[in-house]
Amino acid sequence: MKFKTALAGFAATLGLLGLTAVTADAATQKTAFKNVTEDGTFFNNEYTKVTPYHLKSTKKSAYMWNDMHSQKLYNLKNYSSYTWYQLATGYKGKSKYVQVSNFPMTKRGWVWAGYLSKGYNSKHYQVTSKRYGQPTYAGGFFHVANANKNVYLWDWSHTKVRLNLKDYTNQSFQKRHSVRMKHDGKQTWYSYVDVQTKKGVVSGYVASSLLVPGKTTNHANTDMVYPDDFTTTADYLEYIKDSNYQKLTRSIMALFPNTPVDLGMSQIAANNYADKTPVDGDDDFGEGISTQGYKQIVGFSQVSEYLYDNRNASNDTKIAGVKKLLDEAGYTQTKRDSMSDYKLGIYNINNIKLPNLSGQTPDARWPGTV
Repeated sequence: MKFKTALAGFAATLGLLGLTAVTADAATQKTAFKNVTEDGTFFNNEYTKVTPYHLKSTKKSAYMWNDMHSQKLYNLKNYSSYTWYQLATGYKGKSKYVQVSNFPMTKRGWVWAGYLSKGYNSKHYQVTSKRYGQPTYAGGFFHVANANKNVYLWDWSHTKVRLNLKDYTNQSFQKRHSVRMKHDGKQTWYSYVDVQTKKGVVSGYVASSLLVPGKTTNHANTDMVYPDDFTTTADYLEYIKDSNYQKLTRSIMALFPNTPVDLGMSQIAANNYADKTPVDGDDDFGEGISTQGYKQIVGFSQVSEYLYDNRNASNDTKIAGVKKLLDEAGYTQTKRDSMSDYKLGIYNINNIKLPNLSGQTPDARWPGTV
């Protein structure tokens, strides 16, 4: 019977943290306004029912007040291109006021209704819809469609370019939500994505038409790619061939000259057969992933342990140690040369410094593990 060989590897789980603002209802918080009627359509993203406003005059001062009408918060004429969304209505004396917010809810307060006209602002870009439905408007994986074309990441008002995604074609993005923006009578969908940069995560809106579904196959200038981020075996092999941090992987592959690397087997190796975690040295990686389609898997835990304990050794020292352990396990060079009907699973992070390992390993580095 044919059986598969796996060299056990390392896997990491990425967590997604979401924050939501909790605010008091206009009708229940302390306020100077009377007969307050709440309007939750904007909070509930019901853009088919939301009531938008814009300034009647951009030349006159129009102040936004706090809840007690004791402090001027903003002069709306300084934000003449904004659309303001209704949150509540109320009265101060006989004067009607509207509680409004800008799109990201960074500016919120009460404005005398006489300053406002209903409807979206006709200037610049205005958000007229927001959607979370998957996979069209949120979730999934996407990457830049054309690496030779400028792909700008904008702020919510479409007035400031945060990044040119042409410089980040080696990343895959997940949409957090999508908005439809109106400009000069034209409606365009934009997706909100997070981009990892050297200075941290930068978020913003990119035209949805400039992204295509699926994970990127461009891994240039990427120190490390997690095993589940590869799309095919060919994609994985291209990364191994080109990456400066995959020299050890290439050397170990050479020990199995007639055994083709398989992405599925490599993902199993990384998720199911790594022997030490960076947190506590435990050898339990949980239940792992399904091994359906593979039988008689052999995991070389002694190789992983050796590489973990010798993380600072040179590649030559590491590969010599690996060969010795394989020979002792009965996988001599003669046997390895004969393994043409086998598949090799290998995933290796060779001594790459990772910020998230600070305080978890002595040197914030994960050793070369296979």
